[in-house]
Amino acid sequence: MRRAFMSAITGAAMATALGVATPAFAAITVVQQTGPDLSTKIYAAHDGSADIGSTVFGTTTLNSGHDTQFTGYSNFNIATNTGTTTTIDITGGSGFAQVADHDYTNPTGQDRNPATNDLFQLLFDPAPSFYLYEFSVQTQDSGQNLNVFYWLTGGSMWILATGSPLQNGSGDTQYIVGDRNDLSLSIDKVLISSNSPIEHAKQNSIQFTGTIAPVPEPGTWALMLLGFAGVGAAMRRNRKSRNGLMQIA
Repeated sequence: MRRAFMSAITGAAMATALGVATPAFAAITVVQQTGPDLSTKIYAAHDGSADIGSTVFGTTTLNSGHDTQFTGYSNFNIATNTGTTTTIDITGGSGFAQVADHDYTNPTGQDRNPATNDLFQLLFDPAPSFYLYEFSVQTQDSGQNLNVFYWLTGGSMWILATGSPLQNGSGDTQYIVGDRNDLSLSIDKVLISSNSPIEHAKQNSIQFTGTIAPVPEPGTWALMLLGFAGVGAAMRRNRKSRNGLMQIA
């Protein structure tokens, strides 16, 4: 409990130091995601081939227009919304786009000792507004803190997502930022910032503003049904208890 409390204080202090607003409304959260992917996958713009630059492009419809933009930074000033860009790659594979440090992916795709560790922030800026975004990140040193910021559509500043900083485990650990219960929520872009160089980030899926997220997977339904059964059993126990008291009276 103390560790969680100190984490909250640290996140708030960081936001204050960087001049980042903390929301006065219900905060948007970032949490580890164990459920199903969202309804819209994010692909590389050119399926299966690398797209290289400081800004690279993906798409939410396979082999169609460039409507998701990623920019890599070696450093980024959240207060001024400016930074020093660095070269990144985007490749397709397994039904999602993977954005990586250019040194990490080239030439073998598994170079864990790149020439320059210079990717620390990754900006995700799709054309449509969204309310949920699912991703995973692999850093040079696992266990390092990840801070996730979001920019609301029509907003004027970066906001630190509740739940930051995250503890990065591996590239297979998925996170989701947003609010599953608010279809009207309109996020413009997300910034992933790491204390350790980012090797790659998998862009799993996105949920556009106003659309309905997929129903929970069978395992989630099973947990919900168990919960309902527990509530029903408790109600039956209470009813029997009341009837017994009435008979005694």
